[in-house]
Amino acid sequence: MTISLRKYLGAALLFLATPLLFAACDGSDVSSDVNALLIDARIARQSGDIETAINLLESAMAQAPDNASVRVELGSAYLDRDGIDVLDIDRIALFLTTIEENPGVTSGSSYQNAGGVCRYEDDPDAHPFNPRDYVEYVELYSDRELIQNVIGLLNGQDANGIDLSIMPDELRAVSLCEGIVDGELIYDSEAALASMRGLGLNDDEIATALVVNAVARFLEAYFFIVEDVPQVTSWYQVEHNRGDYVGVCADDPEALRLQVQEAIKDLGESITSLDLRDQVLGGGTASHELVQHVLNAYEAIEEDLGEHCNGGQ
Repeated sequence: MTISLRKYLGAALLFLATPLLFAACDGSDVSSDVNALLIDARIARQSGDIETAINLLESAMAQAPDNASVRVELGSAYLDRDGIDVLDIDRIALFLTTIEENPGVTSGSSYQNAGGVCRYEDDPDAHPFNPRDYVEYVELYSDRELIQNVIGLLNGQDANGIDLSIMPDELRAVSLCEGIVDGELIYDSEAALASMRGLGLNDDEIATALVVNAVARFLEAYFFIVEDVPQVTSWYQVEHNRGDYVGVCADDPEALRLQVQEAIKDLGESITSLDLRDQVLGGGTASHELVQHVLNAYEAIEEDLGEHCNGGQ
C-alpha cells in the first residue's frame, strides 16, 4: 500500500496545529497564538500542503484581521494555490509588446468592431490582435474574484472602516507623464519601504507583499481594460519609428481614457511594486528584466489609453 507523504505531512501538521486552533478560546495571548498559526502555516507551505496553510492563515485572520504578516502570507498562499505567479505578468507583458501578424484576425472581427473610423484600420504597420488571445487568459480570468480578494487583503479595511492597507501611497504616485523619465521610474522608494517596515514587516515579508501586489494589480488592470470598459474597443500592435506601441480604437476615445484611469494606475503600481521588490532583494538580471518588460508594456499603451502628456501626442 502506498502512503502519500503530502497527506501524511498535512495530517501531522493539522494534528500539531489543533491545540493552536483552540488556544484563542481559553484566554491565552492572541498575538502569541496568531504568530504560532503563522509559523505553522509557513511550515505547511514548505511541505507542499497549501490547503492546510490556508486554513491556518484564515484562522489567524479571524483572530487578528489587522496583522500585516498574516494578510501578506494569506494573499501569497491564495495565488500559490491557483498557480498564479509573477511569470504570468511577464508573459502577458511580452505578449502585448511582441508584434506577430495574425492573418486570422481582422479589424472587422466581432470582438474588434469599434464602430466609426479607426485610424489603424488601413495602417500597414498596425497589426490587429485580440487581447484575449494570451494562451492562459481564460484560466487566469476565471480567478478574477480571487485576485480581487487578494487586492483587498493588501489594501482593505476592517469591519469598522479602519484602513488596513499594507501597500504605501508612494507606489501609486507614478504616472505616465511624470513618473517615467528616460525609462526610469520616479517615485519615493525610501518612503514606501519605510512605511512597510513601520507595519512590522521584515524584508522577506515586504518582498512577498510587493510581488503579490504586483501580480494582482497587473491582472486586475488587464481584465478591466479588456472586459469591463463600457464601449467596444479594437486593438492593434503598431510599429513606429519612435517605438512600438499598442493602439486601441473606440467610439469615444476621450471617454475611454477616463474609463481606464484607475486601471492605468493599477498598472503603474504593479511596476513600482516590482521595482521596489528588486531593490529589497538586491537586484539581479532576471528581476531587472522583469521590471523592464512590464515597464515596456505600460509605456506601450500610452498612445490611446494613457493620459495626455505635454498637450497630447
